[in-house]
Amino acid sequence: MNTLQSAPVRNMLANGQALELIHSEVLFIKDMAVTSIFLVVSGSVLAFSADGSELRRLVGPMQIIGITDALAGGLWRGIGVAHGRVELVAYDFHNLQRALCGIPRSHRGLLEDLFRD
Repeated sequence: MNTLQSAPVRNMLANGQALELIHSEVLFIKDMAVTSIFLVVSGSVLAFSADGSELRRLVGPMQIIGITDALAGGLWRGIGVAHGRVELVAYDFHNLQRALCGIPRSHRGLLEDLFRD
């Protein structure tokens, strides 16, 4: 079994499911499919570059992580690591995708432009 395909499984969560991470626990890794987006309730998630050498974003309370990666191809583009104790709420990305299907094509084009690599 390929280790990268089996871990981590944090993004395979039900809509509205709460979860807790401990310091340094990995939330996602590069090239893993984005199936959930996450609302950070408390603590923070460090989003690193694909090789882990550069901190790209600090996602703190009341911020969402995952939309950009999901809309930019559906794969996580970096590595997400808990900084301290982190509480999150997971939301199924497919619900957002279904909602986006109903928006006008011009709006969808704008979103695609905004989130293109």
